[in-house]
Amino acid sequence: MYIVTVIPIQKGFQKENLTYFSPTKIELGNIVVIPIRSKNVDAIVINIDNVRDLKSDIKKANFQLKKIISIKGTSPFSSNFFRACEIMKDYTVSNTGTIIKTLLPSTFLENLKELSKNRKDEIINKEQEVESENVKQEKLIFQALTPDRISWYRTLVREAFAKKQSVFICVPTRFDIEQLKIEFTKGISQYVFSFHGDLSKKTLINTYNSCLNEAHPILIIGTGKFLSIPRSDIKTIIIENENSDAYKQFNRPYIDIRTFAEILSSINKTKLIFGDTLLRPDTLHRHDEGELGEVASPLFRLPQAERQIIVDMKEQLDSNGAKKFTVLSDTTQNMINYALTNNESVVLFTIRKGLAGVTVCHDCGNTLLCPTCSTPVVLYGSKQRNATKIVNSRIFMCNKCGRKETTEVRCVECQSWNLTPLGIGTDRVYEETRKLYPNAKIIQIDKETVSSDKEAREAMIEFYKNPGSILIGTEMIFSYINKEVIHSAIISLDGLLSIPSFNITQKILHIIEKLHEITKRNLIIQTRIPENPILEHILAGNVLPLYREDLKERKQFGYPPFKRLIKITFTGSASETEKARAFIDKLLGEYEPQIFSAFVGKIKGQYITNTVIKINPSSWPILTTENRKINEHLLECLRHLSPAFSINVDPEDLL
Repeated sequence: MYIVTVIPIQKGFQKENLTYFSPTKIELGNIVVIPIRSKNVDAIVINIDNVRDLKSDIKKANFQLKKIISIKGTSPFSSNFFRACEIMKDYTVSNTGTIIKTLLPSTFLENLKELSKNRKDEIINKEQEVESENVKQEKLIFQALTPDRISWYRTLVREAFAKKQSVFICVPTRFDIEQLKIEFTKGISQYVFSFHGDLSKKTLINTYNSCLNEAHPILIIGTGKFLSIPRSDIKTIIIENENSDAYKQFNRPYIDIRTFAEILSSINKTKLIFGDTLLRPDTLHRHDEGELGEVASPLFRLPQAERQIIVDMKEQLDSNGAKKFTVLSDTTQNMINYALTNNESVVLFTIRKGLAGVTVCHDCGNTLLCPTCSTPVVLYGSKQRNATKIVNSRIFMCNKCGRKETTEVRCVECQSWNLTPLGIGTDRVYEETRKLYPNAKIIQIDKETVSSDKEAREAMIEFYKNPGSILIGTEMIFSYINKEVIHSAIISLDGLLSIPSFNITQKILHIIEKLHEITKRNLIIQTRIPENPILEHILAGNVLPLYREDLKERKQFGYPPFKRLIKITFTGSASETEKARAFIDKLLGEYEPQIFSAFVGKIKGQYITNTVIKINPSSWPILTTENRKINEHLLECLRHLSPAFSINVDPEDLL
């Protein structure tokens, strides 16, 4: 008889491990099936003791051990992958089983017996692991135009193959995989393996087995979930399109694949390369500080500026020659008319549902800007009240520098009081498009209209299946587009500028670059502020001044990379929210928590409250070496929070 300690591979389970008994000895690292409440759950074995050695402990226990139901087999990942999950659980304030469940394709666990065992089985026993302390890990950045990066990657792969080493190119979306496969399969197609979540069960299992059984070094192109593939000869990991938001998961435990890849590569002592046309400011700052090396000096140029058509929305005229307010400019309407006539696809990009982020003068069309930083100000009012019933008067606030003004302001151009808030979210764009093109196939993809990954994929299939369709969506579409579209337009650049996010400059740059990448012809950018510095630098093709200014502002306001952000969100009734606020303030008071209502403060009768903690990054580092430790006191405090609080380390925004 044996006492077995296991980690349940299950989301939402709070305990790190559980104990069961087994009549037979089980190997460490094996996957077993255990009973939890009324469910049977997969778990990984991390410790086993003979019952004879624990007789006294068993007699003292005030509970009865349950029996392990069955043994499924050897884990489909390496001990180093498991160790990286253990480390990631502290960084995200989660547990190891949740991390494994999130990062391991479910098909692998569900079909364990069909997976190849043609490898040296590894057991999870950190005492037996021997690291090569003399091997220094190489971490590099490569900021260059896409053709230049691809050309260098080809050379790197050839050199790796000559050294009998494999390479993993990690990408954020399936579209990226399809593009890279075209570039890399020539001459080495039999050694190139691609993995993504849309593969059928049969294809995924066959590809996995072929990947493990191939004696020759290989190139894997896959999304982050397939970093678990146990090829011990992978000596280089490339994080391609590093700036993509798709690397950061939208749901608990809010894992950032880039962070996990860095932890895993550190354990494996593999070379790590961050590549993109424009890397994240955080990554570039680490390079500036000497933490990351470089493949070549980073370039700060944007390609294809000549394919951008800028439309000044203040100059739109009605049939009488008077200025008019419209969602779709005449230029955009002409583009859509042409596309529909020729059965060509159109993407209309906009911000999230219902955000009214721009206020304009109804008389002269001027946009109300912050006098401090020239960013469009946002009208906040009674809808943003919090659960404590404190109602502030309506104010204009700049989401960039935080400046607030009363609504008793005039247009700086014509001194008019006639100011109008405009919201150009996905719903409004859909309504306008439907009115103008009642016979067109219109598909909308955002978090509100699409509730699951399956629905989003089905919507994209419908879009591609019907030539001449119009796709209206937010950044969410970048995770599902896998083919080029013919035409695209950003409906309101100003709406993007007004989003309350410290990442907004890099977000706009990424959106424009990504739309260029997926668009075959021109990209229309609608704006009421064509003189905005961001747009001017984008058109000029040189964004180095933007990067420098962005870092300066981040340091001034205490944003990454100068501070590590931890966002805690609570949703509940008015009374629950008041108690939660008091509890957070008491628990985390020494960390000066900023507690505030979310941008959309109430949904379906439930109040949403955010708490943000800003700490020194050295107190919460990416745990890539043993001598870098997380603030244990803060970690313990965060673990005291109930599941009603969601914890997001390194949030994309503070909404």
